[in-house]
This record gives sequence, C-alpha cells and structure tokens, in this order.
Amino acid sequence: MPVRIRPAEPSAAEIAALAKLRHDAFFVGSDRSLEQDRSELESFVRNQGYEIALVAEQDGRLAGTCLFVREEIDPLHDVSPWLAGLVVAPEFRGQGMGRLLVKAVEAHARSVGCERLHLYTSSAEGLYASLGWQVVERVPDGDELSVLMAKDL
Repeated sequence: MPVRIRPAEPSAAEIAALAKLRHDAFFVGSDRSLEQDRSELESFVRNQGYEIALVAEQDGRLAGTCLFVREEIDPLHDVSPWLAGLVVAPEFRGQGMGRLLVKAVEAHARSVGCERLHLYTSSAEGLYASLGWQVVERVPDGDELSVLMAKDL
C-alpha cells in the first residue's frame, strides 16, 4: 500500500504516538519529558498553518514524522525557518520514508513562500546531502558534533 503524507491530526492517540516516537529518538536521557513533548506537540498540531507537523503513514500505521517550524528548540544559529524532528519508526527505516517526509516539508515551505530552509543533524548528513542540502557549518553541541545544513528552495 502506498505511503500517505499528511498533516498531523490533533487526536489524543495520534499525539501520544508521535510524542513517543519523537521522545525515543531525541529526548531520552534529556531534561525534556515525554509529557512535555506531548503537551507542546498537541498545542503545535492544534495551531498548524504556516508551521506544520507532517506524518507518514502506511497501512494505517504511523511510519514517521517531520516538522516545519520557525524556530528550533535550542538553536545555535539565528536563522529561520527549520526542518526539524525528522524521525522514522524503526520498522519503517530503510524504505524511503525519511526522503518522502523531507520532500513534503520542502514542498510545504515553498508553498508558504520560503526560499531557504535549515536543519541540524548529527547522524543523517548523508541523507540530506543526497537530497540537495549543503553543509553550512559543523558545530560542537554538548557531547556531539552537529551539522547545520541549508537548502535553497
């Protein structure tokens, strides 16, 4: 069955599933709790418009998510807007879900008049480079090295 990319829905079940996926990928061991992410994600999804949370689903199952936001949670650079929070559920990795979500965020960004999009990554530079993103800067971020990337739309 084909992958469907759509805006996230403000249902409690979908928000809980998205928050769990995001928390497991980005926030385990941090000060950001699952409940905090769930609450902020719920508010974000209820107020989508310019900013948007996209969901990939296949066979009615959550396959991944990605955000288009004005500001990153902890930005190291004063730029905007951002592709943020790309995560694919483990059972769907390696099937092109990430690529589809990135392209959908790029399309949304163009549709709202954005000419340049930014992101941080510490582990997916190759994916983004293969989609035409360019490295702007490599910066220490705690114990990791983050890469600021950008793409002209």
